[in-house]
Amino acid sequence: MESMEMEKLKLSPRANFIRAIQENDLSCCLIKTAEIHGHFCPGSALGVMASVYGLRQAGLESLFAEGMENLMAVVEINACFADGIQAVSGCTLGNNSLVYRDLGRHAVTFAIRGEETGVRVRVRPDFRSCIDRAAPEFYPLMEKVIKNRNGSPEEEAAFKEKGREAAFSLIQLPFEDLLMTETAEPDLPAYAPITESVFCSQCGEQVMATKVVSKGEETGLCLMCAGKKYRQVEGQGISEKG
Repeated sequence: MESMEMEKLKLSPRANFIRAIQENDLSCCLIKTAEIHGHFCPGSALGVMASVYGLRQAGLESLFAEGMENLMAVVEINACFADGIQAVSGCTLGNNSLVYRDLGRHAVTFAIRGEETGVRVRVRPDFRSCIDRAAPEFYPLMEKVIKNRNGSPEEEAAFKEKGREAAFSLIQLPFEDLLMTETAEPDLPAYAPITESVFCSQCGEQVMATKVVSKGEETGLCLMCAGKKYRQVEGQGISEKG
């Protein structure tokens, strides 16, 4: 990368994404998304399209999403779609601008704190027919490689190739062929709190004070050392463990 480009990105790390959104450069957005998602697929392509379309519909395409919880995204599924949302919008789990609602729907709501309404973007129910037309082999290969986990190396390579074909075909379609928008009341959570850190009295690891036992004989222990239940986000959604 040229030093001038590097210096520009040091000042505005999302400059390329902002330019791509403003210019409707979906290919650039999809390629940048694949850097974190690991491969190209229809789901992440739909997340890219939903982000660009939603931000433009809301008049937010020029907003600098700096991870300060000003622009918020409420995503309703923890699948490939969500990575397209995180990459393009800049709303991520780590900067607390992404809210995950475990509803299993290909939908996202974009909103600004302090505003009463936001824009909800959802994928049309017949989106699979568009994928079938773009790459007929994609879903049979996904069934074997991803769902059943019994695909050969050759089938896995073919699955990735067909995913790439489907993804780049989808972003050539009009947004309205795949997506619908509606005004929504976002019901945003409060700003993420800054909590003190303490040290677990058993393992000695630093842990958020809100995640240690505060009552009984196990006071001062982290949840793992205390053998307490905890929650995690995984492929099944939000699960309770321990």
